[in-house]
Amino acid sequence: MAPDLVRQRVIIECTTKKMVSQEQIKKYLLGLAKVTKMQVLSGPFTDTAHELGESGWVHWKTSGAHVYSYPTKSPLLTVDCYTCKPFSVKDAVDFTKKYFEAIEIVYKEIEV
Repeated sequence: MAPDLVRQRVIIECTTKKMVSQEQIKKYLLGLAKVTKMQVLSGPFTDTAHELGESGWVHWKTSGAHVYSYPTKSPLLTVDCYTCKPFSVKDAVDFTKKYFEAIEIVYKEIEV
């Protein structure tokens, strides 16, 4: 569908030493915008599911990103980055790993 429209998507998951806070999520999303060279239109925004975790999202001119953190035994963080402008997946993954001091990290670029 819409072959003339650029679309790129990556899902990044990592475990962290401790649960990620809403403030960390906001700063991460702003940093991710810089790393991927995206223009922020609104946000970042965060919300809480209390004992079930935290979430955040940012609206970019060319789509956006969502973050979810889960309070599992080894806290889990999931990032879903979807854009209509090309970006470096390696840079996004490297930034995520460094920013959250990830214990383990995996990612998958989704073909759209």
